[in-house]
Amino acid sequence: MPVYAVPSLSPEAERAINVLGANAARLAVLSFISAHPKSLVSEITKGTGLTHSTVKQHVSSLTAAGVLNPDPDPSVPYADRRGRHTRYEANAERLAEDYLELGKLLGLR
Repeated sequence: MPVYAVPSLSPEAERAINVLGANAARLAVLSFISAHPKSLVSEITKGTGLTHSTVKQHVSSLTAAGVLNPDPDPSVPYADRRGRHTRYEANAERLAEDYLELGKLLGLR
């Protein structure tokens, strides 16, 4: 059985890798949302050519990582957001932090 090296990375570096990782679909979703703020999942699906379920999965992961801001926020009571579709926009500050952390990890900064 192969043994995989597990480098010791800071939590910030781990988050940056998970957010920006080597996943073309995730980067396509993030790129589309960055270019088209306040996008609905259906708009992201159409704009990227990805399946609805793939977009939902990546939007969920990116939201959990704090790089997407949903509107309305999930903390808003259901009764107050019922009937409203969630729109997403990129959290530019958080993305910049992740980008800089990857640069440090690669020795570029």
